[in-house]
Amino acid sequence: MKLRLALAIVMGLGLAAPAGAATQVQARLSAGSVEVGSGVTLVVTVSDAAGSTSDPEFTLPPGLTQLGSEQGQNFSWVNGKSASVIEYRFALGTDQPGRFAVGPIRVHVGRTIYECPSMTLNVTANVPHTRVSGRSAAGASYVSEIKPQRPYVGQLVQLTIRLVQTQALNQTGGNATPSTTGFWSESYGDPIEYRSTAGGRPAWVTERRSRIYPLAPGRASIGSASLFVIPSTPAGSDPFFSGASPQPVEVVSDSVAVQVLALPAGAPAGFTNAVGQLNWSWGLDRGHTTQDQALTLRLDARGAGNLPLLRTPPLALPDFEVYAGTVEDSLAPLGEVTPGRRRFQWTLVPRRTGTLHLTGPAIAWFDPAAGAYRSATLPVLDVEVLASGASHGQDEDAGTLPGAIARNPARPGGRPALAWMLALGGVLLGLAVRIWRRAAAPDPRMGERVRQQELLAAAQVKRGDEFWAVADAASEWAEARGRPVLRLREDIAAARYGRMALPEEDVRRRIVERLSEVTPEQASPLPMRALAVLLAVLSLASWFVGGGARGSETLAARAAAADALAAQRQVGAAASAWEQLWHDSPGDPALAARLAWASLREPRLPEAALWVLRGRAGEPRSAALVWAEERVREAGGLVGAPGAGLPVRSLEWGALAFALALGALLEWPRRWSSGMLALLALLAAAAPALQHAQGRPESLAVVAVETTLSGADTQLEPGEVVRALAAHGDTVRVSAGHDAIGEVPAAALLHVREPSR
Repeated sequence: MKLRLALAIVMGLGLAAPAGAATQVQARLSAGSVEVGSGVTLVVTVSDAAGSTSDPEFTLPPGLTQLGSEQGQNFSWVNGKSASVIEYRFALGTDQPGRFAVGPIRVHVGRTIYECPSMTLNVTANVPHTRVSGRSAAGASYVSEIKPQRPYVGQLVQLTIRLVQTQALNQTGGNATPSTTGFWSESYGDPIEYRSTAGGRPAWVTERRSRIYPLAPGRASIGSASLFVIPSTPAGSDPFFSGASPQPVEVVSDSVAVQVLALPAGAPAGFTNAVGQLNWSWGLDRGHTTQDQALTLRLDARGAGNLPLLRTPPLALPDFEVYAGTVEDSLAPLGEVTPGRRRFQWTLVPRRTGTLHLTGPAIAWFDPAAGAYRSATLPVLDVEVLASGASHGQDEDAGTLPGAIARNPARPGGRPALAWMLALGGVLLGLAVRIWRRAAAPDPRMGERVRQQELLAAAQVKRGDEFWAVADAASEWAEARGRPVLRLREDIAAARYGRMALPEEDVRRRIVERLSEVTPEQASPLPMRALAVLLAVLSLASWFVGGGARGSETLAARAAAADALAAQRQVGAAASAWEQLWHDSPGDPALAARLAWASLREPRLPEAALWVLRGRAGEPRSAALVWAEERVREAGGLVGAPGAGLPVRSLEWGALAFALALGALLEWPRRWSSGMLALLALLAAAAPALQHAQGRPESLAVVAVETTLSGADTQLEPGEVVRALAAHGDTVRVSAGHDAIGEVPAAALLHVREPSR
């Protein structure tokens, strides 16, 4: 209980007053009397709050409605003394005449309750409006118009006042802006000037725009506005001038009658007068914490609607102590009807350990484009709460190196495997196997040598007719192998069939000579086996050359020394050493994870997202980088980042290419299976290069500061990832999704691609 009280005091430090300063709570109405359908603002100020401050509590009588609220806070330090003022503003609408008591108003400051007495608001009946016809004088006209012309209660309406001049004016004056009774109005934007035509004549147009919001159904009115102009037309050329000095002429705009539509009945639960085309999202600043650490919960409303009038939704989280929330606005430029954002934030302190679930409030709003109510179901958020002082292996918030990073040391200077070289090694080994098998196969000319020996033996032992038959067969065998034996065959035929006397021994000698000349040579298997061994050795060498390198021992020692600094809570010095290591030898994912973690502790979310994307360009499946990426995503970064690709390392692709290439050689001459294996081997050999090219952050950039994507009406948050398309001076054209393309300032981006060294 003491710990939670201390946390409450720390979180309310911005509201705490210095010793001796007295807390003051005051309340007032912006007007004491208004017409029906008009609005009034209840302003509650808390000065020098000595503790955490709750939202003001009050009740409204029938006839008054709360339309919206906002909160502001100012700090000052004068002569060594601090002062703080919190201002709460509540927009109140009226729908019937009468006298109403607003209050009393109670505010809890620390354990003290401050109460302001009730105030009286007099609401009178509407005064009938008379339509005033528009007038044009002295070459100028003044026009008021609204879009849409039949809005719903609370709908965003754009009011435009337009001064059209067909001749130059020397001076303007008067009530230049119309009254907006019955509307909550914002300030006008900067004037917009352009050329046009009026009545066939050239004209200069000056526009000013404002956003207004109708407060009650029924008839409302945009009052007339007037300008006093002094034209530069010479006397006599215009009936409004007499003499040499022109006189001021009043140019008056028409009043505009507005019929405000009531919202349909049957509003769903969670409807708090939100009107517009809105999207809702919420999230925590991280997904894990300890019981003594506070969390920040954010709820964002984005789109075009009555964002300034949105009230903080009620939040009931039994597992957490919920401290007073703040509201941050990031609206479109004054007068412009483009999407904006209103963010509600709460500080949460867990009441117990374990996995806690956060169920969002009911969200409903009215969509004027569809004429129907919409509802949103916020996803359930999970947060892992550990006991005080505990963490995932180490105390991360104390500054020591997280266990997920410490267990994966950095080894800069490594080199990925060359898959194509390993595929070549598979080809060499396949050739070696085929050559060795061929050398070990039986001699294909063994049959010829056996036949030769049979004929030689028969020619030496046979006599008579048997000899001549053997001699005839032997000569045919020799002739078939390219030896000239025509004369010999004629002699044998004459002796065999012509009964010529021919010496048998002479023929025997000649037969033996011819058979000996065509003796098939027996090839030695030794040269082929030597070639097979050589190819196998080259295949083994491909693993040494193309298998990659683990990293430099010298650089690894420097990384370990930086880790030791982080373990001693010198994270700044460790980050400097890691960054120098990255500069000397970039690409190690574990080193990028360390730099991302150091950036998160600052906290510098965009830089953390930058290091995660740079680390992705290295080998995948780095446990340290996966841990760092999860922490960055929990903090709201890496929105829009592309996927990380296949989790296969270059050495694994190389081993696959080696095996497929070897299989393709062993399958030959089976053409289909061998060709398919060869194709797969080529794909596996090219996969690391393709994967690296796909994962290269050539055009990726991280949003460094909150900025608007001009041309796409999209708000970009710090840590979000976009793709840079082209640079134009001080701006960069980027893509933040399939349909969101526009320009942002170049200074608002951190490019993932590092400068060449």
